[in-house]
Order: sequence, then C-alpha cells, then structure tokens
Amino acid sequence: MAVSTDYTGRTIDLLIFQGVEASGKQPIDLAFGLDTGGYICTGVQKVAQTWLTLFMTERGTVLNKPTRGSAFFTSLRRGRIRTEDDVVAEFAIAAEQVRQTMDLDAAEDGTLPDDERLDEAILLDYTIDRTIGSLYLKVRIRTIAGDSRDIILPVPVTIV
Repeated sequence: MAVSTDYTGRTIDLLIFQGVEASGKQPIDLAFGLDTGGYICTGVQKVAQTWLTLFMTERGTVLNKPTRGSAFFTSLRRGRIRTEDDVVAEFAIAAEQVRQTMDLDAAEDGTLPDDERLDEAILLDYTIDRTIGSLYLKVRIRTIAGDSRDIILPVPVTIV
C-alpha cells in the first residue's frame, strides 16, 4: 500500500543525506537520489538537516553572507579543540551561531510552522578517539513544536 503525505501549504527541502540508518556503520550518500528522483523532508528532519549543514559550513565561506555557518571546524583546524572541555565550549559557540542564523532565516521567511523552527541544539555526548583521529558528536535537535531528532556527527580530527 502506498503512503502519501499532504504537503499542502508546507515548504519542503530535498533530503541530502541519503541512506541514513538508525544505527550501525553504513555509507551515506551526499546526493539527491539519482536512482529514485530524490526524497523530500519537512518538519524536524528538515530542521536537523539545515542545522547540520550550517554547523558544518565554516563562517566566512558563503559569498555575501559572512556570518552564515559556524566556527566549529575553523576552531578544529586551528587547534583550539584539544580537550573534552574545548569540545563543549566550541560546540556551544558554534550551536549559538547556527541558532542565530536559523532565527534570522525564520524571521525573513515569516511562514515557517513551529515544527520547522529550531528551539535548541543540545550536545548529548561526545567521544574523542585519538587512535583513529575522530571526534563523534551526538546532538539532539529540538523544534519549537517539541519534536526532536538525535544526530551523530563523526568529525575527522588531529587531536594529540
């Protein structure tokens, strides 16, 4: 049986992280579904995707929008993240930068429903694995409507 969803009056995004599974290691395609024509997302999935994209975008790299993105990866590259306390502090700064950007975008749009507006991003857990050079961030994205989605972001690092 085919399932459909009524998106009347809603904005949608293309789902750019194809192949995500609930757990385990698997490749994730940063694609738009060439075989299927792509998938769309809305609601908390859209908020999580937008948050993640902005978090991973270095500030100053978007033409004519110097404050778009976050300073997390810049801090990482510059060696400011060396300890567990640094992870928490730099995440807090970056998450606030992303929240401000998303608030501005929502204000400009003026029509986003509560389930597509960010309330908060909470760092639930993190692991620095120095043996393989990775930092894993587990983040809970919560919307104003109260919906939430947990995401895990593996970050390649050089932390000694």
